Amino acid sequence: MSRIVLSGYYGFHNVGDEAILEATLRLFRRYRPGLEVVVLSGDPEHTRRSYDVAAVHRGNLPAVVRVLRQATLLVSGGGGLLQDVTGWRSVPYYLGIIKLAMLLGVRVAVFAQGIGPMERRLNRRLVKQVLSRVDWISVRDPASLDLLKELGVSRAVELAADPVFTLEPPALPEVERCRSEYGLRREKGRPLVGISLRRLPGGDDDAAFIGLARAACLFLEQQMGARLLFLPFQKKEDLEAGHAVFSGLSPGHIIIEKNMPPREMLSLVAGLDLLFAMRLHALIFAAVCGVPFVGMPYDPKVSAFLRLMGEAQAISQPPGGSELSRLQEQLALVLKGEKGGEIVSRVQRQKEAAQAAVQRLLTFV
Repeated sequence: MSRIVLSGYYGFHNVGDEAILEATLRLFRRYRPGLEVVVLSGDPEHTRRSYDVAAVHRGNLPAVVRVLRQATLLVSGGGGLLQDVTGWRSVPYYLGIIKLAMLLGVRVAVFAQGIGPMERRLNRRLVKQVLSRVDWISVRDPASLDLLKELGVSRAVELAADPVFTLEPPALPEVERCRSEYGLRREKGRPLVGISLRRLPGGDDDAAFIGLARAACLFLEQQMGARLLFLPFQKKEDLEAGHAVFSGLSPGHIIIEKNMPPREMLSLVAGLDLLFAMRLHALIFAAVCGVPFVGMPYDPKVSAFLRLMGEAQAISQPPGGSELSRLQEQLALVLKGEKGGEIVSRVQRQKEAAQAAVQRLLTFV
């Protein structure tokens, strides 16, 4: 039997990356029933229990070597794995797993990755060297494709899409059950707005984003009459931002304080009137569910998503002091339903691109 080993940021309770894993496994099972998959995970027990899939700890080198020796293909991705802005370990780790697979004679596919930002020259050189030797590369957005060309990667690169676009939006009973669980009763004339923020790794940019987000939330509360719901996509990193922003608001708004599985988060997003978010996969969830959204592009991957959806950016990166009025205008237009767009057709194109990429990937097994 063929075996795929799947390498990504899995098992760390990040809703976006867990959604990537869930969507990828669903596609594998749809197009190749019976395919054996082993996930390299930061929490193998959670991964096994949540997705009914084999898993080993990604830091257990003997276990990783053992499963790779029995594998037909290593799949690196999806997600933003090859970047060095969240820490120095990501690029060496994921390239190291790829190199290990190559040494063991295992084929390697880079799947639906978002590449960069990449600031260290050594990392840029290593990415060029290693990815030029893999069997197949696909990326999730044109900006990632352009960066690999800039780095001089000699292997052909295909444009795919984030597999999360293939998740089915929840049905109304599922949405209502989730709303009831969290006490989100509908209040006539009072829209429910989801907020998804994160802290940045220190510096002035973090203070600028948090300050702008706080002012935007005050506007939503005081001028638009909205009730706000804070949605942490990675509890440890996001809750601090949520408390910082919500501290200046009146009582009655809700901050969710727990790790949530992707399906539950998707149901909460589906019940919103608007999502205001920094997190990429919060915005993808909104697009999949047909919920209006406004993004704060703290990272090039969010800017790339907004371009894919044909959405204008209300703020620059990092935000300046003159952008609050533009952001308020965009929030008001979206919340009033006065902003057009072709989100449904654009989401469908991304869904089809992700499905096609998985079918192409499976030809290497």
